[in-house]
Amino acid sequence: MRSVVIACALVAACGSDGPAPDAPGPTPITHIVIVVKENHTFDNYFGSFPGADGISQIMTPGGMITPPHVPDMPRDLCHTHECALQDYAGDWSNVAGASMNGDNLAYGQYREADIPNYWQYARTFTLGDRFFANVLGPSYPGHMFTVAAQAGWAVGNPPIVVSAPYWGCDQAPGSTLQVQNQTTCQVDNVFPCFKIPSIPDILPLNVNWKFYGTNFVFFNEIWSMFDGIDGIRNGDRWNQIVNASTFDADVDNNTLPRLSWLVDQDFGDEHPGYSRVCDGENWTVGHLNHLMNSPLWAHTAILFTWDDFGGWYDHVQPPRKYGCDPSAPYGLGFRVPLLVISPYARPGFIFHEQAEQASIATFVEKVFGATQTLHDLDPAAQDAQANDLFGAFDFTQTPLPPLPLTPRTCP
Repeated sequence: MRSVVIACALVAACGSDGPAPDAPGPTPITHIVIVVKENHTFDNYFGSFPGADGISQIMTPGGMITPPHVPDMPRDLCHTHECALQDYAGDWSNVAGASMNGDNLAYGQYREADIPNYWQYARTFTLGDRFFANVLGPSYPGHMFTVAAQAGWAVGNPPIVVSAPYWGCDQAPGSTLQVQNQTTCQVDNVFPCFKIPSIPDILPLNVNWKFYGTNFVFFNEIWSMFDGIDGIRNGDRWNQIVNASTFDADVDNNTLPRLSWLVDQDFGDEHPGYSRVCDGENWTVGHLNHLMNSPLWAHTAILFTWDDFGGWYDHVQPPRKYGCDPSAPYGLGFRVPLLVISPYARPGFIFHEQAEQASIATFVEKVFGATQTLHDLDPAAQDAQANDLFGAFDFTQTPLPPLPLTPRTCP
């Protein structure tokens, strides 16, 4: 069966021209796991994936180039809102750090040999090639959208203080974050602790949740984007923010909550400049192997994506502007990869429908039967209009078997 799936992906994504069958009422999904990594575009990771909308030649101010091979990440690239707007205007080459000594790093691509297990997930399950970040900008708003379908109109990151490297309500008084004022279109500086709703606020009472995060090796507190949401950080639900080291045990003991986030902010987060992609891939594979080897696999959907574009090139122009300033839009941002891994993911399939980070909330709401959207609670939330990702699934198909993979020996 798997060889047929792989062959389909190599040729042209079997069934990719037709819509998925409608879900027959309630879906068979009882558990959703949301995995978020750092700073890569679709072209950067899957630009040469067969059948996907990638790119093999790029026009630069210096002429046509072949995307350089990036076996690992020698440096971080500028991915602030300002740099993203410069890229959005087509000025990729002149962004600070995009090319040093003519290396054209911002245009670089990984190959299958660099992330073979991620490509194996893509060949076997579903790969989304029209999945966009919701913001032209960096990590804070990118992560916020995966838990709240909005980011309080944040356009940047809060300051990082070595003694307290946690973004949000735990930051020192006087810390500020830039947000786009939707009345004046100016940038305001606010304390990065938002009174906005998040996905846990719309879950039915029978849907429990946890955020499995990491603690920067030597700090005690778990890094979580929920730190930026006042109702979670300063309420009794903060005890549902736990260490990712407990994820495997919860899976093995069949105590995994129905909704979970699995987010690495240590050396496995794949962030350019300090994290090796191989280590990050191994971290992901190790945790997903536990899930695939458990009875939970039969009813689980894994949505695996990245927080922001990281400064890497992507050839697809963001298709929707929003925010109060059309000349310098808030979003959508550039494409980031989406892997949909589930017994009910359409096998060997390229999901071409336009979707976005807010689609994560939309999917959660529909699978668990939420009676309201985040947009109902706060019009800034983008979930009500977002694609629900159901087109990446076929809930009537014979369930796909698990795909446990072998972690690699990193160079």
